[in-house]
Amino acid sequence: MSHADHVITAIDCFPVLLRLRKPLVMSTYRIDDGPVLFVRIRTRGGHEGWGEAAASPVMSGETLTGMAAAIKEFIAPKLLGQSALDRARLSKTMRATVFANGGAFAALDIALLDLAGKIQQVSVATLLGGALRPAIQVLRLIGGSGDTSKDVAEAVELYQQGFRAFKLKVAVAPVALEIATVQQLRQALGPEALISADANMGWDHSTVLKFSEGVSECSVAFIEQPLPAGDVARLANVARLSKVPVGIDESLHGLSDIFAHTQAQATHGVSLKSIKLGGLTPLVSTAIVADSIGLSVNLAMMMETGVATAAMVHAAAAIPQINWGLSLGTVWIAENPVTEPDCRDGMVYVSDKPGLGVEVDVKLLESLRPRGA
Repeated sequence: MSHADHVITAIDCFPVLLRLRKPLVMSTYRIDDGPVLFVRIRTRGGHEGWGEAAASPVMSGETLTGMAAAIKEFIAPKLLGQSALDRARLSKTMRATVFANGGAFAALDIALLDLAGKIQQVSVATLLGGALRPAIQVLRLIGGSGDTSKDVAEAVELYQQGFRAFKLKVAVAPVALEIATVQQLRQALGPEALISADANMGWDHSTVLKFSEGVSECSVAFIEQPLPAGDVARLANVARLSKVPVGIDESLHGLSDIFAHTQAQATHGVSLKSIKLGGLTPLVSTAIVADSIGLSVNLAMMMETGVATAAMVHAAAAIPQINWGLSLGTVWIAENPVTEPDCRDGMVYVSDKPGLGVEVDVKLLESLRPRGA
């Protein structure tokens, strides 16, 4: 195939609204559906690559309309006519074209990786440096109901399906009740299961410490984002006094945030999302830095389909360590227009097929467009 066949000839945007199995209830907001932007990049030689990113005003400050506009009006004109294999230069070009827009960058970065992998007949994990592990432990989100018996029953059912890592949504009920939930989870799941908690910025200083004291005998792996984003000084005090390791999510949008929290001794680990960091390529670089300074790593997603999920699986395989697990977005959606990665016995497996290794049902995808989009 000649160089001319690698030239990008079309970049198409597909805004969709995913139906969820159930709402995701968090301390500071609630998600009832999944707004997601798909991007398809095509070349003169007939290859196509797919990318996907959630629209999340809380996480990245973006909407579906804004993401699509950033790509169609500003970024796409700079990429058309360029070689799809020139990813480093294309990445630099698009990031110099508009400010922020991490979700839009993420969708394009994933699509370029998928496209390059298909052209070169290698997996995305190979393009990211090579797979260090064939499978990754799935971290299942549970809870949010405020009902201990319901949350424990949900976890037990998942445990029976083979899952061994869980993240409980907290700060949605009185802290005493959530302490009791963690205690009962540990009793029900046994000593080997990974149990963590995610407050989504919903607690104050004293509540975090009360929770950490109450679950101190439960071997909780970490508490994620207990305080509002940007409150580094108070988070540092919490991290110093807490009997459970503290991680950041909403506070993290780039390496500078990691350095600021590490310098202040305000975190023990990080939750990395492609939409906050602008794609898989910067996510992998960020994970390498986090590991090098001794932080634990979790990879996480919003409500996304098999494209973004496959992308995160490839990234999870390529980074140095992922001891806080991988949260999958596909478990929340009712309809997936994309073939899903192989997930069984609590593990998700890395595809060795070219690119992401998934197929998109374009007809079903089109049916999920919001009205007027």
